[in-house]
Amino acid sequence: MTLHDSIVLEIVNGRLNKELRASELLGDERRVELLDGGEKVERYRVGFEFFSESHIATEMANHAEDTGYWVKRGEAPRYRKVERGLYRVLALEEGEELLEDGEAAPLPVSASGHTREERFAHYLAQQPFQIFDRRRRSLHPGQPVQGFTQRLSSYFWPSPSVSYQATEATLNGFIGRARALDANLAANAAAVLVLFQEICDWGGVKLPTQDAALVVHNIDEARKHAASSPAAMSSAWTKLYAIFFPDLYVIYDSRVATALVGIAEAVLDDGELSGFKQQYPALGTVAGRGGSRPRATRSYWKNAYTSWNAQLDANALAAKILTALNQQQGSTHSLRELEAVLFMEGY
Repeated sequence: MTLHDSIVLEIVNGRLNKELRASELLGDERRVELLDGGEKVERYRVGFEFFSESHIATEMANHAEDTGYWVKRGEAPRYRKVERGLYRVLALEEGEELLEDGEAAPLPVSASGHTREERFAHYLAQQPFQIFDRRRRSLHPGQPVQGFTQRLSSYFWPSPSVSYQATEATLNGFIGRARALDANLAANAAAVLVLFQEICDWGGVKLPTQDAALVVHNIDEARKHAASSPAAMSSAWTKLYAIFFPDLYVIYDSRVATALVGIAEAVLDDGELSGFKQQYPALGTVAGRGGSRPRATRSYWKNAYTSWNAQLDANALAAKILTALNQQQGSTHSLRELEAVLFMEGY
């Protein structure tokens, strides 16, 4: 797909105006690093494709009506100059304007009849799973597996020697201690801080504070589970909330965020994806180290790092996926198990 086609796609889907400047395509939210011949190169996402800064910077001027370099050599114009640096985008056919204001582009309708969350569940149950473990430079598992239970059996953290069963025992220990401390958080603040340190050590993240009272305050805010009462958010805090409220909070770290975005783009077409973003407006990408992250996406996603509303959206989405999964499978999988499978999907 050409850069012009990609721009038209974003205009039709309401992501760009019909009159724009090249700088609008060069924002930080579009920038990604891709491998090209073994070397990292910087590209900018437009539509489904990725383009260099120089390509974007010269595209409109070179293809402008009457004045463009390639137009003078016989190519059909793709843009019309409005003023210096500002161009109006012409549609795919020569001289044809894009949809006039007020006309809506028809959205594709899925024939599956399944809700978005049901398709997430179906993906996790049916899509074969295998990753390339970069640290050990080997495929994991050795052969692709299919099925939610098989995916769960393929979980490990932090190394393949630590299975989900071992991790589950660790998490259950944390959860049991959290329940006991939660009877009187203020009086148990010092012990809560110790538990938070151990959770961070397990998760491989830095303890964000030494202030025990602040930790207790954020747990109390998280208990409200409300946009109007935001608690602190990071890859450390989200783990704490999942331990204190294990049936309500999913750990929303870079891996889980990557999985949710990736699955959404895999199972939803453009029209459905737009509706999904309206339903879960705060979901997005969270930067992470290692594995396949950061991943290129075909669509624009917000930066969800430290976003409290993204945590709430992730909780709501995970709960619906879990319900759909258990209904489809006739199972009783837990939120921790779903979280573990998403964690591996987002490697």
